[in-house]
Parts: sequence; C-alpha cells; structure tokens
Amino acid sequence: MNKNFYKNLENKYKEISLLYETMGILHWDRSTVMPKKSIDGRTDQLTNLYVLSHKMLKDKKIYDCIKNSEKVKKLNNWEKKNLNLIKKEFVLNNSLDKKLLEKISQATSDCEMQWRISKQNNDFKSISPYLEKVIKLRKIEAKIKSKVLKCNIYDALLNDHEQDLNSIKIDKVFDQLISFLPNFLKEVLNFQKKKKIIYINENVNIKLQKQLGELLMKKIGFNFSYGRLDTSMHPFCGGAYKDARITTRYNEKNFVESLMGVLHETGHALYNLGLPEKWKYQPVGDALGTVVHESQSLFMEMQVCRSMDFLKFAAPFIKKVFKKKGKKWSFENLHRIYTHVKPSFIRVDADEVTYPLHVIIRYKIEKQLIEGNLKVNEIPKVWNMYMKKYLGIVPKHHKDGCLQDIHWFDGTFGYFPTYTLGAIYASQLFAKAKEKIPYLNNQISTGKFSHLIQWLKINVHEKGSLINSEELIKEVTGEELNIEYFKQHLINRYLN
Repeated sequence: MNKNFYKNLENKYKEISLLYETMGILHWDRSTVMPKKSIDGRTDQLTNLYVLSHKMLKDKKIYDCIKNSEKVKKLNNWEKKNLNLIKKEFVLNNSLDKKLLEKISQATSDCEMQWRISKQNNDFKSISPYLEKVIKLRKIEAKIKSKVLKCNIYDALLNDHEQDLNSIKIDKVFDQLISFLPNFLKEVLNFQKKKKIIYINENVNIKLQKQLGELLMKKIGFNFSYGRLDTSMHPFCGGAYKDARITTRYNEKNFVESLMGVLHETGHALYNLGLPEKWKYQPVGDALGTVVHESQSLFMEMQVCRSMDFLKFAAPFIKKVFKKKGKKWSFENLHRIYTHVKPSFIRVDADEVTYPLHVIIRYKIEKQLIEGNLKVNEIPKVWNMYMKKYLGIVPKHHKDGCLQDIHWFDGTFGYFPTYTLGAIYASQLFAKAKEKIPYLNNQISTGKFSHLIQWLKINVHEKGSLINSEELIKEVTGEELNIEYFKQHLINRYLN
C-alpha cells in the first residue's frame, strides 16, 4: 500500500492540531487580558472551534486514510504510534455527538466565568447549579467513552489526561502515601521546631517580583523569544508550537508564592518547547500526558528550585532585585522559609510534604462526584471533613476550600491525581539525573543548568508520546515507578 495514504493522514491531522492550538491561545487570552464583558463572544468562538475540530475528526476521508495507512508495511515506530494515536482519537471522537460537545463547551465556559465571581464572593451556593450541569454532561460523555475504552466512567476521564491510567493504580500509590505521610508530617513538624527561621514580613513590589521571575527563568534556560510571562487568577502554562504562555499570580506579602508558581510553570514550558520538532502538529509529537508534564514542572520547582543548592545561586539575585540586605535574605534562611512545613488551606501554596494530601482529598471527592456517590451541595461538608482528617485544619471560607481550584468548574476531572504521580516521577528522574550528571549539585549552585535541561530534553522531552509514561520511567531510570524515591527525597530534605 502506498505510503502517501499515511502522509495524507498526517496532513489532515495537522489541520485539526492547528485548530487546537488556536483554541489554546484563545483560552490563554480569556484568562489574562480579555475584557471582562467580552466573554459571550469568546464562548461562541471557542464552542465553534471545538465543534469544528470534532467535525473535521469525524470526516470519512480521515477514516479512509486510517484504514489505508494500516495496510502500509513500511511505517517506522514513530509513524506506527502516530497512526494508533490518531485512530484512538478518531474512534473516541466519533462516539460523541456534536450537540453534546456544544453543550459541554457552553456549560464549562459559563461555569468557569461564574466561578470567578462566586470565588470572589465566597459563595458556593451560586456556583452549584452551574457545576451540577457540568458534571451531568461530563458524566454522559464519560459513559460513552468508557464503552469505547472498556473501563469505568471515572477512568474514562482519567484517560483524557493520561493514557492507560486507572483508579486501581492510583489507589495503590495513594494508599502507600496515606500510610506514610500523616506520621511523617508529625515528625517534620517536631523536627523543624529546632530550626530558627527569620520570617520575611516585608511587602515586595509586584513589578520587582515579576522582574525576579523573568530573570531566574532566563538563568534556568527559558528563551523569551518563544514565550512570555503574564498574570492570571490561577497559574498555568499554555500556548502553541514554539509559543509558551506562562502565567502566575502575585502576593505582595509572600513573594515565594509567585516565584514558585513561575518556576513550576517554567518546567511545563521547557517540556513544551523541547518536544520533537519533526513531529509537530501530530499526536506522537505532543507531550506524553499530564503525569509526565507535572513531573517536569515539579522536577523544576521541587527537586531543583527548593534545594539548598539552587538558593545558594538565587539568593544574591533575590537580594539585588528586591534591594534587600540582612540575615533574613541569606540562602540558609531562604531555604528554611522555602522548606517550612505547615498544614494550610491552599493547594498551590502548600509545602511539599502536605501537597499530596491536598491532591488525595480532591481525588476522593471528584471520584465520588463522577460515580454518583456524592452530590454537589455536599462538597463543602465532605471537603472540610477530609481537611480535618488529613491536615488537621478546616477552612472558614469556601474560597479557601472547595472554591479555590478552577479544575472542576472548567470541566476538568481526572487531572488532580496526576500532580502527585508527577511528583513521584520527578523524584525518581532527579535521582537518575544526579547519577548521570557529574557534580550536578555543584552545577545547580553555580547557576549552570544547561547539562540538566539537555538531559531532560534527550530523555523525556524529545520522546514526545512515542511510549507511555510507565515505559518512559522504566526506560530512563531502569525500573518501574518506585514511591521509595519520593519518600527518601522527603526524608533527606525535611529530617536532616
């Protein structure tokens, strides 16, 4: 069979991929600089593109290209995987009705914009009917996909973010964390009483915070010719091919919050910019999934940038940009601040020890919501119950509790578990990087990141979606995912 059939398939998918990228830029614009009163037009634009991409992927010509491509004998491994990924997307897409997709797009857009208002007003009741509608529609979608994927409905939503991931695998990992973290947290809280921290109570100008963020992004290796840093209500990294859009939020009373957000999203951006050039606009050239994506952001934020080595390098720049002096701005004190553990309400600001518990809470709630064991109006009560159980604290306000994250309100279910799985991947990858790169700690402390970024590029970024995340971690580290790396990392950092 002529290979032109396969090349035609690639060309047709490229047209769809470019639509996805256009939607990505419109989403970024909506979250950053779009005028408040322009939401109706933007919702129409995104819904139209969403339906158009769905229609293009249902085209019989694509079906014919897939069928004929399967008969081509001379496809290489990348082409075979690309064909399989397009076929899977085609089959899933064809199982969904255009009207359902329109309803989902409209409902999630309405819910997200209402969330912005409800969060500011600390009013869960006002968002409830919007969220109920989103969940109802996403459950319909999940039931359809579950029949194609031959899995339960929650696992169908997990597969939107990570191929081959299921709740059995997650439960196995999270059960190990639950048996380890609560007692470990008590040990850490006890241990850190011995450490003297000079807290920084000074306000730091937002312009200076942004200046520092951009400076450290450049030092790490982010090229601003291919991206930018902006402000949004919730930090994220989006964009398109060779166009990495990073956002953060600022708090004058806590510069660490915004800086860590910037460095976290920089890890995402470096991954996006390091994907295989040859396979741009093809699914095999996309980021592997959210577990590996989060491993790259947490590799940068947690493994590298919260380390003593990084703060030895960064402290002089922090003092210079902020025009500060004194012991409180020393790298030793900054490290104590950066690694101070305290149960808190906000997930994105949580320390490394308590963060997985925040994720486990959300995982348990969203799983119950999708499986029908929990009603929307019960979320605040159950949220507070889990917070008390795992973290020993209860939020007074919904904006510090179940209204804090955008995910459920923009229709994203099945994403939260990937944050903690990503942290476990990151610790295992960093252990291997230290083994492979001589004097890595010294390189970090002197601001030399090129070897590390190149190692990530070769071993992770340039692999695209050629293999799944389980195969990737085994290929790079020589063993399957092992939670002991994460546990040992926490012990080394917080009990020494």
